[in-house]
Amino acid sequence: MKAILKKILLIFAIIVGVILLAGVVLVAIYFLAPKSDAKYVAHQGYRSAYLGNTEPAFVAAAERGFYGIETDVHKTKDGVFICNHDDTVKYADGDEKTVSETTFAELLSKPLKNDKSDEEIYLCSFERYLEICKSGGKVAVIELKEDFSSEDLLLILAEVDRVYDREHVSVISFYFDPLVRVKEIDPDVDLQYLSESEDDPYFDRCLEEKISIDVRQSILTIRMVKRFHKAGLTVNTWTVNKDFDHNFVRLKGVDYITTDVFCEE
Repeated sequence: MKAILKKILLIFAIIVGVILLAGVVLVAIYFLAPKSDAKYVAHQGYRSAYLGNTEPAFVAAAERGFYGIETDVHKTKDGVFICNHDDTVKYADGDEKTVSETTFAELLSKPLKNDKSDEEIYLCSFERYLEICKSGGKVAVIELKEDFSSEDLLLILAEVDRVYDREHVSVISFYFDPLVRVKEIDPDVDLQYLSESEDDPYFDRCLEEKISIDVRQSILTIRMVKRFHKAGLTVNTWTVNKDFDHNFVRLKGVDYITTDVFCEE
């Protein structure tokens, strides 16, 4: 009986020792291994302090050390491109309007629901967003929130040309087809396919079409990063707001980090 107990204790001690050793190794890797020199993208502007996708958030991001400023683009009933995350716009008075069914003037008629401060903030146009990116010298990271047609994409790029320039733009989307359409219009525009699935079937298409990726941090793997780097493409990850996650994704070698918080001051 004593011999069996000794064996159990020995096995337990070995298991504990292995776990502790693995922990020491992981800690050493976390603190000592080289990390990528990733560039920071402000998610919907400086969203940690201001209402996302609004002029104050964009201006605050433009004044800080971000590489780029991300926004979400929709088209109004009368063909104006605006910055808003959802298909609907929520207002301070509790009202809600569907972007595609409402004119720009109507959407701009009253202040937005603002959970960041008591300040009255209004909808921001895509044009104004581009002006702020230009004034701050930031890359405009434009998320296409709709499966835009080639005609709409030509209009979006025309707006970019009029206000800023295509060399300082990155177009991203969960929709793959609009990215291909942008590439057909201008193969030099930087493109990133958004995904939150490690087994996304479109990753192979991205490699074929030479389109980079922008993935949720929880599905990001070193293998994924190496696979796209080998093809000469880049990897962005979102939305990284915790210190541990921030350093961990850099260990995996990402090129860009989309965040509400971190930036180079």
